[in-house]
Amino acid sequence: MFKKILISTIMAAAPMAAVFATAEPAPVKAPIAGFWRTLDDKTGMPKSIVRLYECGDRLCGRIVALFDGENISETYAAPVKVAEKVKGKPHIAGLDIIWDMRWDGKEFVGGKIMDPQSGSVYSAVIWQTKEDYDFNQLRVRGKLGPFGRTQVWDAILPNRLPAELGNTDVSNWKPIIVK
Repeated sequence: MFKKILISTIMAAAPMAAVFATAEPAPVKAPIAGFWRTLDDKTGMPKSIVRLYECGDRLCGRIVALFDGENISETYAAPVKVAEKVKGKPHIAGLDIIWDMRWDGKEFVGGKIMDPQSGSVYSAVIWQTKEDYDFNQLRVRGKLGPFGRTQVWDAILPNRLPAELGNTDVSNWKPIIVK
């Protein structure tokens, strides 16, 4: 009788043990590495294209093109405009504006974002809602303490870009942080 009870108890506990022994699957990162069009907050017109790329186990972002109205006016391959208020006055096209973003299971956090117009650096958060994912959009928030501003960026497929951008190899890119 004791043997029967012991076997019944073990059999009943086995599924629970399996639940506790099973490792939680690692969260899947949102598929956001790629090209994203930013919009001017004041005019709503396209402003730049940012290439989000993996930098080690983090996420970084570099401006690869600028718009003049609806058309691309310059790329990182032939930059013109200068970030006057950023140390060293680097070209805007080719400037890393996002760095050190870490995936926490639901969004990218812990990194920084720079406003190339002012040279100011803010804490950053990057995420997608289900609707953003469905509409190929991304939310990027720069903040200082509890205050900040969120922009919605639109995905751009590489085949809709000039060849020098669509064929960009980021495998050797290292973030160049100018503060």
